[in-house]
Amino acid sequence: MNIYYADGDRQVGPIDKTELQSLIKNRKIDSQTLVWQPGMQEWQELGLFVRRKTQGGSQAVQAASPVKQSLCSECGQAFAENDMIRFAEAWVCASCKPLFVQKIKEGVTLAGEMEYAGFWIRVGAWFIDYIIMGIASAIIYVPLTFMGVSSFDEPAAFAIIQLISTILNFIIPAVYESWFVGKYAATPGKMACKLKVVMSEGDRVSFARAIGRHFAKYISGLILGIGYIMAGFDEQKRTLHDRICDTRVIKSGEI
Repeated sequence: MNIYYADGDRQVGPIDKTELQSLIKNRKIDSQTLVWQPGMQEWQELGLFVRRKTQGGSQAVQAASPVKQSLCSECGQAFAENDMIRFAEAWVCASCKPLFVQKIKEGVTLAGEMEYAGFWIRVGAWFIDYIIMGIASAIIYVPLTFMGVSSFDEPAAFAIIQLISTILNFIIPAVYESWFVGKYAATPGKMACKLKVVMSEGDRVSFARAIGRHFAKYISGLILGIGYIMAGFDEQKRTLHDRICDTRVIKSGEI
């Protein structure tokens, strides 16, 4: 099924059914978008096009049917509006409702766009995390410091303690951030600022990607912090490590 759709003054396509459903799911097009395929005399709104296809392509059947249908903004399928729930301008089928509501809670607006967190609120979240990690580090480092002082006359023991301290400098922040982001999509600092880390499509970040994102931050910092400053000038407020890991930091009304 080769379909063309209108994007402003441009004609885009052809696309197949799978691509069409993906565009609907990502809210790139909606039921009012004009579409056309070979054999049609004129362009039609997508909602009307889908309803006619669902009912066998017959206008007579369309006219005889009293049931009004709309496209689910999540799965792209056509359903009777009596069996759907409407959120603002979006129609959602019963099967997709739980996922849609969860996306709303995670910061996806009703217009289908995530509300990205700006540079300064992210700095605030980082500062809170810095204090928390500082307290946790102090609890660990104080005993190590006393051990290091007491073993100053024993080079081998002193070197081991110094090595342990160096390793912990990398492990504590990595475990702290990766565990919280992988499990809760936010560190305590981000929770306090009502922010979340998600994938570009709004999906949850895996533990593996959370670990990768943490270490990608070193790249952002190595280039004089420019990787962090990028968030202040990017439309989606992405830092360099967000770009590397395909993540976004969004505002969330509920944690």
